[in-house]
Amino acid sequence: MNVNMNMKTALTIAGSDSSGGAGIQADIKTMALNGVFAMSAITAMTAQNTTGVFAVQEATPEFLRQQLDAVFSDIFPDAIKIGMVSSSGLIHTIAEALKLYKAKNIVADPVMVATSGAKLIDDDAINTLAEELLPLAAVITPNIPEAEILSGIKIHNQEDMIAAAKIMNAKFGCSVLVKGGHDVNDANDLLYSSGEAKWFMGKRINTNNTHGTGCTLSSAIAANLAKGFALDEAVNRSKEYISGALSAMLDLGRGCGPMNHCFNLTGKFAQSETIRGYLMDSVKDIWHEYNNHPFVKGLESGDLAPEKFRHYIIQDYLYLNEYSKVFALGAAKASKLDTMKFCVSIIDAIANVEMNIHNGYMGRLGVTRNEIENTPRSLANMSYTSYMIRIAYEEGEAEILAAILSCALSYEDIAKNIVKNNPDAINHELYGDWIKNYSGEEYCNANKLMLQNFEESVKDYNASQLEHIAEIFRTCSLYEMGFWDMAWEGK
Repeated sequence: MNVNMNMKTALTIAGSDSSGGAGIQADIKTMALNGVFAMSAITAMTAQNTTGVFAVQEATPEFLRQQLDAVFSDIFPDAIKIGMVSSSGLIHTIAEALKLYKAKNIVADPVMVATSGAKLIDDDAINTLAEELLPLAAVITPNIPEAEILSGIKIHNQEDMIAAAKIMNAKFGCSVLVKGGHDVNDANDLLYSSGEAKWFMGKRINTNNTHGTGCTLSSAIAANLAKGFALDEAVNRSKEYISGALSAMLDLGRGCGPMNHCFNLTGKFAQSETIRGYLMDSVKDIWHEYNNHPFVKGLESGDLAPEKFRHYIIQDYLYLNEYSKVFALGAAKASKLDTMKFCVSIIDAIANVEMNIHNGYMGRLGVTRNEIENTPRSLANMSYTSYMIRIAYEEGEAEILAAILSCALSYEDIAKNIVKNNPDAINHELYGDWIKNYSGEEYCNANKLMLQNFEESVKDYNASQLEHIAEIFRTCSLYEMGFWDMAWEGK
């Protein structure tokens, strides 16, 4: 897949490396190869090559601010990577601008210690960095020596990495990615976020040409955050990218040379956005209406008339019978055993989990088995399910999943928005179970697995095929709107 709609943007705030292996040169190449439009604000110019740094000319705080103002006032970045800034004046300028413009998805690489072990900024600048800039970040990416400075503890093993990450998380209020290496482990990185520690395992690649790896990793993370990936997935994709760049075994210069940032120029890392993001862009207007529909707002406030919910539950039960058939046809057409197993597991979940919730509501709402069997599907219900079943009979695996995903993802989106707007809604005596089910971990994990199967099925699709996929998704979303209208109007 190579979708190029709605190009995302990222800004690097860092120094220039005249030899191209690190700094803004590495950042721009990395961001471009990870599918975003790259911009820059230069903090310093350096005269350097693979053997060392020979001269540095730092930007003035005033000129740095002019660069930042020029970028933010015209092309607002979807993510920002901050690299080496060596003075308190520059750090203060950056922090002031980021707060003024309410910048988002900030990835701060606290470059403080050279590979040789030498400190690159003085203590005063470190204090300013810690007090003013790092608390603005979504994630910081220190290596082991930098993590020791910021946490105040020595790191000898993986347990120390976790302890240091917890200290930094509490101190700065942001997620922390402690990069491995430095003889502590074999390139395994630790992400500490939302009270959880997650390891990203790696292996050392036998090359001395590692110049700019820290710049590259943080820039790749920023690019992937700009594209809408969750932080853990952004880290995972970035580690995979940097491993490929190192494995290309570029060998330039007489010293510690750069990696090949362009190793995968036309490959998957240049995808401009996720397939989910692509589909969401096609239905923004419809899904906005979902979340403001009077039926949904009634669920959110708890004021929905029970008779409207009763009508909805009966029709949704009848809908699920037909929806299951779409999964059955998906299993029959699946090209891979994993997809077939997934479709079968969803049929089982619908029959034994989702329908059981509906059965519980039937009892509470006084709906008898005889009433269900003698209630016809509404026109909106028949139109929607007939369209999905036609897609399932006539088209392929990816198209079937596109039709299914509209319902699956929209219910997750609606339920999560309800919880966001009214956290107490999950405790409502009648509607709470519905909200908990569709915003719950089990349902959302099933959607993630469905998306993974879907992404695999469209990975070789061309632009025309992807447009058709989006058309199916949007059409089903329009049918979903008709279903909500039907539920509200009692037709």
